[in-house]
Amino acid sequence: MPEHNCNLKSVLEHLGLTNLAAARAMGIDPSSVSRILSGQRRLPAASPQMEALADHILSQSRRVADMDWLKEQFQAAGLPTDISTVYRFKQNLVMWLSTDGKKLRRNLGASLPDDVAGGAPRVAEQAIPEAPSADNDLKTGNVDIVFALRAALAVMNKGETVRIFLSSDRLTTVTNEDVSGLVCRMISERGLYVSMVVCVSGDTHAMSRLLAGYMGPLISGHLRLSVVRGMTQAVTNSMHVLIQNGYAMLVTETPGGAAPPIATVIRNGDFVQEMEDSFSAIARYAQPVLNVYSDNFSRNILEILYLEFCTPGALDIVKDSINPLYMTTEAYDRFLRTRGHSNEEYAWRSSEFVRFKCGMDAVLKAGSPFREIVSLSRLNDIALRGRCRMAGLYFMELGYIDLDAEGCSDILNGYIDYLKREPNFNLLIFDDLSILHQSNCWHLKQNQSLGINDWQGREPVMIHSDQLILLREFQAHFEKLWEEGRKAVGNRANVISMLQDVVGRLNQAYR
Repeated sequence: MPEHNCNLKSVLEHLGLTNLAAARAMGIDPSSVSRILSGQRRLPAASPQMEALADHILSQSRRVADMDWLKEQFQAAGLPTDISTVYRFKQNLVMWLSTDGKKLRRNLGASLPDDVAGGAPRVAEQAIPEAPSADNDLKTGNVDIVFALRAALAVMNKGETVRIFLSSDRLTTVTNEDVSGLVCRMISERGLYVSMVVCVSGDTHAMSRLLAGYMGPLISGHLRLSVVRGMTQAVTNSMHVLIQNGYAMLVTETPGGAAPPIATVIRNGDFVQEMEDSFSAIARYAQPVLNVYSDNFSRNILEILYLEFCTPGALDIVKDSINPLYMTTEAYDRFLRTRGHSNEEYAWRSSEFVRFKCGMDAVLKAGSPFREIVSLSRLNDIALRGRCRMAGLYFMELGYIDLDAEGCSDILNGYIDYLKREPNFNLLIFDDLSILHQSNCWHLKQNQSLGINDWQGREPVMIHSDQLILLREFQAHFEKLWEEGRKAVGNRANVISMLQDVVGRLNQAYR
């Protein structure tokens, strides 16, 4: 009885391809495709029809998600999963789809250990010949580019820097969801850093797409963005990706973006070195969009916070924690005494808090509105654990500290007090905050500056910027959040009630 070609049926359904489209790709009658699917006609691996079908399927797999789906099917069939090029991917696809693929896999794997769950033999990587190598090679399309780039980034050491130069902020390859997703994922998984220099054209929509695509590493301080003034129009736009160990990729695309991008992978050491030298020269004179401050406690970081909270102007905050500035002076001093400071160290920290507290109160009373968003899931976690992990900066220390249950209760009661007596202070509580706000805090001094405190790493990081294009992006995001929360939470009485509930649970468990 003929065996159905279930693999071909699955991939056609996944990609939304019809029998007619497959037939046209292979140059055969649609009825022949039906016979292949039913098992009444063979589709040998060495046939020109199989070659044409594999090329067509790869051309239709425009998203990395499609390639990852195929990779899962290969893995289940016992085919190699360490596939770094489209050439190797196509070989797997042919062996997976062809009617004699199982026999080929058995022949190739007959002398190999049975190391696949369920007894399926795995085809050894060395059993499949590599594509011809050269100093340079050409990649076409985002998927092919992502394959090559993923392999290059995967061998980088933790803490190394990738340098990216964009000849125009309108370049779409860098904001393609697969390309940006790969870079952001590798930054997170391998602890990489990116130095990106962009020629800006004044197209705010283009820069908005760039910021949106790389918001995560911008917040964490792993991507340093600088700008130079570029041309508003060019014959082509280009992206230079410089990776350590003599590897570079030059991506070229048309301004219209209709044609697929073309990338040249460059492995010539002398050429790559000169590209790196040129990048360093350009980056030296580029204007940083963000200033990143490490956890080295210094007066200038305190003054940045003072400008945000204690000078006239509206302040918007998204916070995955709670803010000690709403403590009373007595409550703040109580916790300071638990830190083991000498009398002199205690005194200047206490006086700094008084300076901040008085400045913030004066700004509120003068009419500047404060709006803050906090996470209910974080508040519930505080009530459960009886403590709150926060940056030591709030108590003029390095690293992180664990604020005790009494201190947490003091802050929450402070929020309640300000809501009752300061009409310019506004607070919303979200059930949960998006991934971009987890373990960090945004301060938006409207039309003036942006401050981001990130608490995801081993040490806190502060990012600060006065670039209006960046402020507009974050401000637009905040306004959307605020409007959503205002509709859901309702009036101040509801917010106060939610805070009182958390305080009650905290006090009942830990006092």
